[in-house]
Amino acid sequence: LCTITAGLMKLFASDPKVGFLAHASKFSGAAARGELLAPAKTMAEMQRIVLNDRIDAGLCALFLAVVLSIVFFGVRTCLAALKIDRPTVTEVPPQLVAAE
Repeated sequence: LCTITAGLMKLFASDPKVGFLAHASKFSGAAARGELLAPAKTMAEMQRIVLNDRIDAGLCALFLAVVLSIVFFGVRTCLAALKIDRPTVTEVPPQLVAAE
C-alpha cells in the first residue's frame, strides 16, 4: 500500500518537489521562456533534466504496474486456493544424492 501510494504521488503530485511530471513541466516551461533554473547551468542541462524526469516517471509507472500485478495475481491465487477443499501443494519425497 505504501509503495503504491508513493508511486502515485511521484507520478501525479502537482508539487515539483514531489512529482516527476510536475518537475519536468516546471523546467520545460522555464526552458521555453529562456530561463535557467538551478541546478542547470545551460539550456542543454535544462532539457536533460526534463528528459530524466520523464524517464523517471515512465520507470515509476512500470514499477507500479509490476507491484499491482503481483498484488492481483497473489490475491487471485489465494482466493483460488481457498475454494479448493484439499491441500493445493504437493511434496516430493526426499532423495539422497551421492557425494562427489
